[in-house]
Amino acid sequence: MTLGATFFAARRWGFSARKGMSSRRVLLASFGIAAGVTALIVVLGVMGGLQDGYIESILQISSFHGRVVVPADKADQAAALIRSLPGVSSAVICSEIHVVAIGPSGQTMTILLRGLEPDSHAKDPSLVIALGLPEKRQFPLPGKLVIGKEAATMLGLGPNSSLKLFGVRQTESDGAIPVEISVPFGQTFNSGYYEFDASMGFITLGTQESETVFPQATRILGIKFLDRYSDFRLQGSIESALPPGSSEYSSWRVYNRSFFGALRTEKTIMMLLISLIFLVVGINIFHAMRRTIAAKKGDIAILKSCGARDIDIQRIFILDGFSIGLMGSLLGIGAGLGISLNINFLANRFAAGLRLVAQLLSSLGIGGGVGEYGLFSPINYYLDSIPVSISAGEIGFIALMAILSTTASALLASKRVSEARPSEVFRNE
Repeated sequence: MTLGATFFAARRWGFSARKGMSSRRVLLASFGIAAGVTALIVVLGVMGGLQDGYIESILQISSFHGRVVVPADKADQAAALIRSLPGVSSAVICSEIHVVAIGPSGQTMTILLRGLEPDSHAKDPSLVIALGLPEKRQFPLPGKLVIGKEAATMLGLGPNSSLKLFGVRQTESDGAIPVEISVPFGQTFNSGYYEFDASMGFITLGTQESETVFPQATRILGIKFLDRYSDFRLQGSIESALPPGSSEYSSWRVYNRSFFGALRTEKTIMMLLISLIFLVVGINIFHAMRRTIAAKKGDIAILKSCGARDIDIQRIFILDGFSIGLMGSLLGIGAGLGISLNINFLANRFAAGLRLVAQLLSSLGIGGGVGEYGLFSPINYYLDSIPVSISAGEIGFIALMAILSTTASALLASKRVSEARPSEVFRNE
């Protein structure tokens, strides 16, 4: 059979010989595939948006793109050399320690205290932006603490207040030494990442407070690249610029391996779970096509008697399955992108509808009054809007899975074509 004849037969046969049933079954199967594609795009888009926000906050605020521990007396020289390397956007000197903080409210909590070199806002503007601070404002504040807004609220910090910090500093000569400092409160930051806003603070290196609490022998170099995926490519250049006594260079992929691995596993499992809809639709297509083939044994026998091979007739049904997958994928991509790109508007309209229903019920004396009906209300979630991020590669992969599921189902069902033998069919007829 020619390709044109195959297309003609696929268009004429569809799923059933009964009038009108073919197009309806094709549409129902396509809508099933479209529903799966839409769900996958929306779920993965929201999940990707949330994960990208987490990853960006972690890389900009916590781990940097690369970090290395260097001797404190050679930190300035090493930082200057690394900043001059092609592909490096910034390198800042810092130090970190976990301390127990006691605020004016008497509340205690553990925070990660990071000391940064003066004028870090000029050396690493992306850090200041990630913290939600004005880009050109002095950061860190000399002699004052910059702390996350959630931590400041829990500790009861306000204007002209201060808090006490208790920690343990490790030295080579004396071992572990308990330390205590009192730091004036400067301002809060709002990164949008709860873990940082509730457990992180910044002070300036070189002050009396920082000299007391931080180790004096070493400093951390936090390095960022113009392209974060060039971390391994620039590793050799960075290591050659490090002074003797430095630790091994640690890339963001290595430093955050467990967390990023958990995010990747979460996304993969979610995709597999939602993809089960393709399996269900594929099974339905398989059985529907087997019934169609059984009903069209006479037509298939006529085609075979005219010289058509089994593979020629199989192509008719495979083409049907492919067209269902393609149609469903296109519909699902359009619907999925439409919902994803407008998800905040749709969520607000849905919440408004729920509020309206609650008001009507309340006016009738039913229910407990109007409450908060936001799908992702800031009251219950640490976000102001629903972020969305999905790549073209992910969309292509989802569409490919949908098309393969229907095509594979049609291929398996079409093997029944070989059961239609012209001599037996014509004898029975």
